[in-house]
Amino acid sequence: MVHPGYRKRTIFLLIALLLVRFWFGQTFELSGQEAYLWLQGHGTNLGPAYLERGPFVPWLIRVGTTFFGDTELGVRWLAAVICCMTGFILFYLARHWFSARNAFWTVVLFIVIPMYAWKLSFMTEATASIGLMAVTLLAFSQAVEKDKIWWWLLGGAACGLALLVALPNIWWVLGLPLYFAITPSRRPHLSEPLLWSTLVFTSLFLLPIIWWWREPQVADVARSHFLNAWPLSHNFSIHHGFRFIWKEIFYLSPFFFILLVVVARRLSRHLWEDPRYGLLICMALPGLVWENFSAFFQEGRFDLIPALFLPLILLVGCYPAGHAPITRTTRWVLGVIIILATLQSLAGLNPFYLVAKPDGQGYEIHRTQSGENVTGFYADKRQISWRNLADGIMGLQRDLGATLIITDTPETASALSFYLPRNPFVYVEGKPNVITQFDFWPHYSESASPNDSALFVTRSNDPIPDDLSKDFTEVKAVDDPPLPDFDKAWNIWSCQKFINADQSTEGDNAKPMPEPEALPK
Repeated sequence: MVHPGYRKRTIFLLIALLLVRFWFGQTFELSGQEAYLWLQGHGTNLGPAYLERGPFVPWLIRVGTTFFGDTELGVRWLAAVICCMTGFILFYLARHWFSARNAFWTVVLFIVIPMYAWKLSFMTEATASIGLMAVTLLAFSQAVEKDKIWWWLLGGAACGLALLVALPNIWWVLGLPLYFAITPSRRPHLSEPLLWSTLVFTSLFLLPIIWWWREPQVADVARSHFLNAWPLSHNFSIHHGFRFIWKEIFYLSPFFFILLVVVARRLSRHLWEDPRYGLLICMALPGLVWENFSAFFQEGRFDLIPALFLPLILLVGCYPAGHAPITRTTRWVLGVIIILATLQSLAGLNPFYLVAKPDGQGYEIHRTQSGENVTGFYADKRQISWRNLADGIMGLQRDLGATLIITDTPETASALSFYLPRNPFVYVEGKPNVITQFDFWPHYSESASPNDSALFVTRSNDPIPDDLSKDFTEVKAVDDPPLPDFDKAWNIWSCQKFINADQSTEGDNAKPMPEPEALPK
C-alpha cells in the first residue's frame, strides 16, 4: 500500500531536529567525558589509539573543532549530523522492507526514546557507535540482498571504524556469520568468500591500535590492561549487574521496553525464519548478551548499549507491517507509549530546577548550564559548572601567583583545559593502581621550575596526595574559594614553591613547560 506524504514529513522532521540540536548543543557545557575526548584529539595529542579507547571519537571531535573552533558547538555539531543521518537510514530501511508509514513511525520512535534523545546530545562513544550501527545495518542488508562487493566493503568499514570506537563492538561483525548460520535461507551461503573477506577486511582496522600498543612506553602495561578488561578478572556483583539492566530499561522508557518484549514474543519463530528480522536480531543480540554479562563483573560499557538496541527499534517500528492489525486499541497503546517516552526525554533534557530561596520562603527557578546534569536526574550534579570553576581558578592564579594547575581526575583536568583561556595543559596527580592516558603525557614534575606554585583541585575530602606534600614547601587549603554557592563542593589547595629533589639531580634532562596553546604529546 502506498502512503503519500510520509517521506516529506520525515525530511521535515529530521531537518528540524538537526537545527534544534545545533542550537541545543550550545546551551550547556561539555561533560567531563566529552572534554576528555576533546583533549585526546587536541593539538599534538591526536594519535592512533589511547589507553581507555580507540581513536575514532577524538578524530571526529578534531574534525568538528576544525570548523567551529574549541567550543561546545565545535565538539557537538557532528553528533547532530549523526542523529539526522541515522534517522534517514532507518526510514530508508523500513520503507524498503515494509512501508513508508512504518518507516515514518520508526523514525518517530527513534527520536522520542530517551536513550537516543539523551545520548545523541553529546559527542561520545555512544553517538559514534549509533551512527556506525546505522551504516552497518544499511550496508549488510543491501549486501545480503544484492551481493555487491561495495556493500560488503562498506559494512566491513563501518564495523572496522566501530572497533576504533571500542573493541567490544567486534560483536557487530561476528553477528554476520551467526546470521548466515542460523537463518535457514542463508545457511547455504555460509561458505561464500565475500562473507569471510569482510571479516578479514574489518580486522585490518585494528592495525593502528596494535601499532600503538607495541610502542615502548605502552607495552609494559599492555598485558595487565587487557587482562583486566575481561569480565572474569573482576568480582561478581549481582547488584551492579541488575542496576545496569535497570538503567537500560529506564533509558529505553519502561513502557517501550514492555512493548519490545511483547513484539519479540509475538514474532517468536519469525525472528529466525524471516531474513530481515534475523539480520536485526543477529546484529544486536551478541553484543547485548556480552555487555549485560560483563555488567555482573563490573565491566559493562553503557555507552555501547544504544547502538545495540538500534536494530531492535527498527524491529518494533516495522512489526505492525505484517504481523499486527492496526486497530483503534493498538493506536491508543502506541500513542500513549510515544507520549510517555517523549515526556521522559524532555524531563531529562530540561535545564530548569527549583531551589529554596535564601530566606526559606518558597522556591525560585534556576537554569543549569552544566553538561554533567543533562540526563542525570541527580541534584548534586547541578553543582558542577566547569565555567564557574575555571573562572575561580583564574582568580586564584592571579591572587596566589600559581603557574601550574593539578587535579585528581582526567575529566576535571580536561574540562579546565577546555574552559581556561588558551587551553593550558592541566596535570593529573595519579592514583595508586590506576593508569590513565595522562600517565603517558608529561607529569607536572617534568615541567615545573624551582619555586613554581600550583593549585590542586579536587572534589574529594581525602587528604592531599603525599607526592604533592613532598614536592612543595607549603601546602594549605584555600579557605573560601571564589566560587558560587552551588560550586562550593570543590576543594582547592595552594601549593607554594616547587622543590622536586629528583628533578634537581636530573639537571638538563628536565622538560620545559609546554606552551599554553600546544598540549604535550
